[in-house]
Order: sequence, then structure tokens, then C-alpha cells
Amino acid sequence: METIELTWTQFKDLISKKYLKFAYKQTKKWEEVDGEDIKERYNFDCFAEEGQIMWRCNLIDETEVDDFLANYEDTCCVPLQERNSEGRQIILSTSRPKDATTCFIGQGDGTTTIGDGKILAWDFSNSDDEVTAPTNFKRKRLEFGFIDPMWVKEGTLYFFDAPKGSYMDFYVVCPDGEYYKKNDGTLAQASGDLIIMHYVVHNMIQGTCPMGDELNTESCSDEIPANYKFWIEITTPDTDTTSNGHVNLEIYRTRTVVLE
Repeated sequence: METIELTWTQFKDLISKKYLKFAYKQTKKWEEVDGEDIKERYNFDCFAEEGQIMWRCNLIDETEVDDFLANYEDTCCVPLQERNSEGRQIILSTSRPKDATTCFIGQGDGTTTIGDGKILAWDFSNSDDEVTAPTNFKRKRLEFGFIDPMWVKEGTLYFFDAPKGSYMDFYVVCPDGEYYKKNDGTLAQASGDLIIMHYVVHNMIQGTCPMGDELNTESCSDEIPANYKFWIEITTPDTDTTSNGHVNLEIYRTRTVVLE
């Protein structure tokens, strides 16, 4: 294991950015004051483990020691690795980002509110949400968004009486005038609504699926900004006047209600 020595400022910055836990060892140091009186002082050897690297910082300066005692001593000495009562290390793997929570949604957000926007459902017995479709087909677009950044995890598609040839697509859209990253990583401004991600591509649906067709993944999407929007498009033969359905999405977001 490699040991890397840091200053106290560097050490604090490192553990903050990397979310590292750290511990310390206290050592006693005696200093003579005014030639007669003896003042007892302590040094602190702080260390944080990260894989094969041990980050260390030896606190000698009185100002740094005071900072440590006031702001870190009470909270830093927790286990560097979580273990159960048998001493076995606990390893948890999750795609959920830090400070985010899991949320299952069948409805987008409003302008300033959560969960009371566009309902993620369609019905081909009416003309609601219709957009231009390929020849011999009809198409509905469910457009929705969120007031916070979010991450898409999984989704389930429920459909009823879908005729042969029906399909669904799911897009992330950069609105007109907003910025996005091109494939080379450079920023560009959208001229008109621009599809920048195509998460579900021509997913065929047919018949009735009341228990839901799940689209599963082990991970989640990259963070999607709050100013972006989403399109779910359902395309069906133009003779269809009865099929209907809805979508449930599993997402990660930092809040599920607005608390003021």
C-alpha cells in the first residue's frame, strides 16, 4: 500500500471531495514553557484508506489541531469499512446517485410542482396528443418534464388491444434555445426541440399486457438537467381506434415533494 502525506488543508479537501471516512491516532508531546512550567500538548496522525492508497496528515500546528478538535474529532472515528456483527465486510452496490432517492412515477411535474404534470397514458379512441406519423400509421406523443435534475433507471409499459405493428419510443429532448453536448463533447445550442437521447428504440407492442412489459437495467442514465424534457411516442396502425395504455418509470431524484 502506498502512503501519501498531505497538509491539513489538502487532507480536508480530499476527504470532502472523495467522501472518505478517516481515523486518527493521538500522540502526546511535552513542551517547556517559560523555562519552568510544562504544557501538555497532543499531536494527531490522521489517515484515510482508499483502495491501495493511504492518505495521511500529521497535525502539529496548534491552529490545525484546534480546527481538528472543534470540527472533526467527534465524527471522524467511525469504521473505515462497514462490517456486520460477525466482522464480515458489508459491500453494497447501487446505481442510485448520492443524495438522490428512488421514485416511481406515472405522471410528470408541473411548472413549479412535483407529480401533477402530464399523465403518462394514451388512448387511441380519441385524438389527444396526436402528432405526425409515418404513412398508414397514427402517433401520440406524451411530452413531460421535471423541475429537478433526475436519472432514468427502468420502466414498465402497460398496453391493451394494441394491433400488430404498434411500437413505442422514448426520447430525451433538449428544448429550443437550450444547450447540449455534441458527440465530440463540445457545447451547442439547440435550434428547435432536439432529440439528444433515444433510450427506447422501436419497442414492439401487440395485444394486451395488463401485468406490464418491464424494461430493466443494472444501472441508470447520466444526470438529466431539469430544463430538458421527455417524449414517449406510441405509434400504431391508422385503423386503430381502441388501443390504450400507460407507462410507469423508475427514476432517481433529489426530492419527491416541494418543502418550503
